[in-house]
Amino acid sequence: MTKTPSNYDLHLHTEFSPDSSTPLEAYAQRANQLAIHIGFLDHFELAFLDRKDYLNPDRFPCLLEEYDRVHSQYPYTSLGLEVDYYTDLAPQLAEFCDDYKNDFDYFIGVVHTVDRLALTIVEEMEELVKMIGLREILERYFDEVESAIRSQLFSGIGHIDGVMRFLPLFPGSPEVTSLWKQRTKEMGLLCQEQGVLIEVNLRGLNHPWGRIHPDPQIIDELIPSGAKFFVGSDSHSLKDFENTASQLCQLNAYLAEKQALHLPESIQSSILHSEK
Repeated sequence: MTKTPSNYDLHLHTEFSPDSSTPLEAYAQRANQLAIHIGFLDHFELAFLDRKDYLNPDRFPCLLEEYDRVHSQYPYTSLGLEVDYYTDLAPQLAEFCDDYKNDFDYFIGVVHTVDRLALTIVEEMEELVKMIGLREILERYFDEVESAIRSQLFSGIGHIDGVMRFLPLFPGSPEVTSLWKQRTKEMGLLCQEQGVLIEVNLRGLNHPWGRIHPDPQIIDELIPSGAKFFVGSDSHSLKDFENTASQLCQLNAYLAEKQALHLPESIQSSILHSEK
């Protein structure tokens, strides 16, 4: 790569996530060919550190060592963590982020669960629907997202309306459409107010939701307010990355044209330093 890339994908899962087996270097090699600056963003779930396949601080030295090796060859790479937010664990999460803020370029806050049941696993989503219903799932999800935004622990919020990923599978989903739109826009405006970036996440394209997070119409409604966005494919394999590269570049270009494309400060500073 001979020039600073104008496209960014700040959400790639690697072999350090339990749901990916892709080495950092494989992504970096392909991103170099495509002229895309990438950010490795593996899962960190404080509530599930006892699970052997999950990333925990004991494995950070291996991750950091591998990242340093890859970054020395492919400088247009960054290292972050996708940090699951839990209101009841807020003090511990604040301590964690403070302890490791110098080891990572950025932290992205996400909500993957309601009542510790995963919104990204159909069977657990089904259980939640039976327990509390779709409307209450959305309300609790967005309440948790709001807490994550207000915590000021994160450079950005990932898949801000990710609760919708499997929602079309369930009867009654049309009835909560207005609630989804209202709460998603509220969260976007809160991000703008709090100085938190909003991820444009491509993962929903490969699920029943069938569209990006947040919805393009909501993105367009938020841009005039001064909301700032970054783009993440949320890839879990090299194939995911390659298959979404074209649309990812289109989204980068669209947001840049609207002056709404921004990067976490540490990444922007690193890029500016490398250009001097």
